[in-house]
Amino acid sequence: MATPIPTNHASLDARAAAEAAEGRIVVASGGRIARGVTTDSRAVAPGCAFVALRGERHDGHDYVHAAIDAGAVLVIVESGRAPGGPNRADVVEVADTLQAWGAIARAHLRAWRNANRAARVAAITGSAGKTTTKEFCSAILRAVAPCHATRGNLNNRVGVPAVVLQVEPSTRFLVLEMGMSVPGELAALAALAEPDVGAITNIGLAHAGGVGGSIDDVAREKGSLFEGLGRGGVAIANADDPAVVRELRRAPSARVVTFGSAEGSDYRLLARRSLGADGSIVEVRRPAGTSAFRVPLAGHAAAVDFVAALAIAEAAACGPLADDGVVAALGTVSPIAGRMHVRRLRGDVLLIDDTYNASPAAMRAALATLAECGERRRVAILGEMKELGASATEQHALLGRAVADAGVALLVSCGGLADVVARDAERRGVAVVFAEDARDAGLLAVDRVRPGDALLVKASRSVGAERAVEALVSARGEEVP
Repeated sequence: MATPIPTNHASLDARAAAEAAEGRIVVASGGRIARGVTTDSRAVAPGCAFVALRGERHDGHDYVHAAIDAGAVLVIVESGRAPGGPNRADVVEVADTLQAWGAIARAHLRAWRNANRAARVAAITGSAGKTTTKEFCSAILRAVAPCHATRGNLNNRVGVPAVVLQVEPSTRFLVLEMGMSVPGELAALAALAEPDVGAITNIGLAHAGGVGGSIDDVAREKGSLFEGLGRGGVAIANADDPAVVRELRRAPSARVVTFGSAEGSDYRLLARRSLGADGSIVEVRRPAGTSAFRVPLAGHAAAVDFVAALAIAEAAACGPLADDGVVAALGTVSPIAGRMHVRRLRGDVLLIDDTYNASPAAMRAALATLAECGERRRVAILGEMKELGASATEQHALLGRAVADAGVALLVSCGGLADVVARDAERRGVAVVFAEDARDAGLLAVDRVRPGDALLVKASRSVGAERAVEALVSARGEEVP
């Protein structure tokens, strides 16, 4: 489910690349300008620039000659790794090509800002809900002016620069989703984007294993976004999350805007009426007044994400937005595959496909959404939550209570630490089936799901829980919308 690096039309020459990335020109033709910058040798087009990234499994330097053969007129490589042979392309050497990739994107963004004083960048991070918040926010801003936003999972040090390089002169708003899995990643992304608005949806244990394992470790990394806001920036914080509120101290020169259900929130969710799988009607109080909106995505978490998005959008737009524009924008928002995507199978079975990823907070939110699906029998297929570090077993054991509290009648485990969840849920009266993996879980569920059931499938990305979804859809068939 990885998102391919998108193409762009950014202009770059050897001198600009060397200046942005603090590199040196080792081969120069005297002024050739590349159109489009890529890190994928398979996507090289005649006249473009190629940045040779070095990853865990692939080294872009192995494909520099192929990129030049495909028409690259500028290549950026690490020191000492300039290609030999005829000088058919300009070559710039840098200390670190990943840093150079980000620096080139930052230079592109600065040029865009300098040419358009109304340009605004909003950056969104969080342990859960950042993608939904980004989708709501970008939809709202598109009702105001041209807006470019992160697609798919392009939210790391490779993906964010790729999104930034797609910004065109006509773009007014850029909405970036920023993820974090290793120390310093979010600080680097904030330094690249230099956002006008920075929002943290919440702080939980997602990816905690990669940064130390605790909530405090995650908060330290997530809070880097607030630290990256300059004077005149706006910090958007979840007032319901003490860990987020504590990180506001790292944005001393920024204006603070809060959202959530807590009394005193600048953007407060006053009330929500669930429509089950069809979303919610929400009442929101904001500085411009109190309004009601229909949020098209199911669950309380989606409603809170919408409130966050409204706060971010109005901060980026530098003022209140008309309700009718927000309503129209909400009408354009559709479920994202693998993220609380409600699918209707034959036999009146509601399938909530939330297979993209999982963390303790996101698991609880998904189970709460399942509990809102009316009087249907509730079934859950759950897989392991990865990257939780030393707290992994404990966090899985704690989830058993949430399964029982959601009224789940049948839980199918995909194996691994999900079995810990299942054993605790079984002690609480939930019927349990143990499977070997996600595909086996789907096949076992096929014979156990009844007409009229509501079914949640959720796990971390590497579990491959979409295989369970595929088994169910293949066996039952999907209803025509």
